[in-house]
Amino acid sequence: MTFPVYRLEVTQVGEFVAQYLQQDKLILFAEPVPTDIAEYCAVHRPGKFNGVLLPGQKVTINSLIYRITAVGSVATANLKQLGHITLHFDGAISAELPGMVHLCGATPATIRPGDQICIYRE
Repeated sequence: MTFPVYRLEVTQVGEFVAQYLQQDKLILFAEPVPTDIAEYCAVHRPGKFNGVLLPGQKVTINSLIYRITAVGSVATANLKQLGHITLHFDGAISAELPGMVHLCGATPATIRPGDQICIYRE
C-alpha cells in the first residue's frame, strides 16, 4: 500500500509553463506566490507534507506515473515550507540543482488547472 507524502491540485498555470515543459521541467509553487514567479509555475494550494522526498518514490500527475530518480539537497525543505520544487523529467541519478526532483518518464504534454499531482512513498 502506498502512503501520500504530498498531494496538490493545480489552481493556476503561468504563461511560461508550456515553455518549461518543452525543456522537460515543471516548477511547482504553493499559494501565495509573487506574480513574477507565478508566470513560470504550476501554482497550487499548500498541502500537508508527510515525510521526506527520496529516490524510488512515485509521483503521479493525473494518470501518469513517474519514479523519482534523484532529489536535491533542499527539495524536501522547499516543498514543506513553500510548496516549491522543480520536477525535471530526465531520469538523472544525481540532482542538477538543490531544489530539483528528477523523474523517470515522459514529460506531460500540458498542465492545466485542476490537474492532480501526488508524491507517494511505498
